[in-house]
Amino acid sequence: MNFSLLDFMKGKALRTSLILFLAFSFSGCYPYFFKDRMFRSEGMGFFTISVSDLPDFDKTSKNEDIKLDHPIQLDQAKIKDYFGNLRYSKRSSVGYFSDFVFSDHELDLLARDLPYTLKNLPNDKLLLIISKYDDTQSVISFDEVTSCVLWAAEGKINLLFGRVKRELVDRDAALDFSRWTRIEKIRLVHGFDGTEIAEGENVDFGQIDGLPLRKWVVFDMKNSSKYKFTPRKQYQPVKLTDENDRP
Repeated sequence: MNFSLLDFMKGKALRTSLILFLAFSFSGCYPYFFKDRMFRSEGMGFFTISVSDLPDFDKTSKNEDIKLDHPIQLDQAKIKDYFGNLRYSKRSSVGYFSDFVFSDHELDLLARDLPYTLKNLPNDKLLLIISKYDDTQSVISFDEVTSCVLWAAEGKINLLFGRVKRELVDRDAALDFSRWTRIEKIRLVHGFDGTEIAEGENVDFGQIDGLPLRKWVVFDMKNSSKYKFTPRKQYQPVKLTDENDRP
């Protein structure tokens, strides 16, 4: 009887150790392994993460005790006002180019889903946003993933981007929510991965070590009227006219 009990205890300890080992192994391979999902849709994933998941978070304020202004009440129109004009610049083999961070329909999806998550955001958590979208929608194009961490404090909404428009070449991964939401860790450090948020009217950057961090955008909620979404041009096929265009 004693021998059986001892074997049982050893087996239980072994299973517990194995579970812990696997958990720590996966968490080491995939940042935010323990993130809690708040909401998901076709190409959007919203998760809560702990403040400790964002290293050097204490550097975001001069105050030692940072109090988060959560939950946040924003409607769809204000989401577009804040985020709709953001552009990014990207370095490529042929030079630099600039485009919107959130494509037209992608922005519509963000404006539709984000208000729900913001009004349910706990006052001790940060919001991790992961978006997947194929702007070209062709048989040879790929989905692109954009990730960012959002929080509100001291009357400001903060948006810290990770990778912007990272091409997802694995089509199987693009169909698996648990795979395309595996992202690199987002950090409050100066670095360069080939992309940054472009300067523009009413685009303010947070600072780290006295220098603007061009992946960290700050919106002043006390002066929210200065942010106005500018509708984008819709390009239409060129129509030929007998008078001007025909050879």
